[in-house]
Amino acid sequence: MWRLLALLPLFACGMPHPMDGLVESGTATGNGYSYRVNWNRTEAQATRTNATWRPDLAEVTRGAILATEEVTGCAVLPGTTVGDVALLRMRLDCP
Repeated sequence: MWRLLALLPLFACGMPHPMDGLVESGTATGNGYSYRVNWNRTEAQATRTNATWRPDLAEVTRGAILATEEVTGCAVLPGTTVGDVALLRMRLDCP
């Protein structure tokens, strides 16, 4: 039983925090990186899911924007993407 509880945090990888309100989820690739994208009509978060040694933040950011736009069908608002090489948050312009 305790072994199962020790693995429980691993099941949440790539999932949004329940209080974020990001109800949609999907996966995509962009700029050579893989992402899990969670979003609602106004914002999104992209979690990089592939292992890469010391990825470049600018390349990861461009990939996250491409993946987010592909999955959501919405445009990412310029200048709203913030985060690090593992998790990026951005604002969306959805029709």
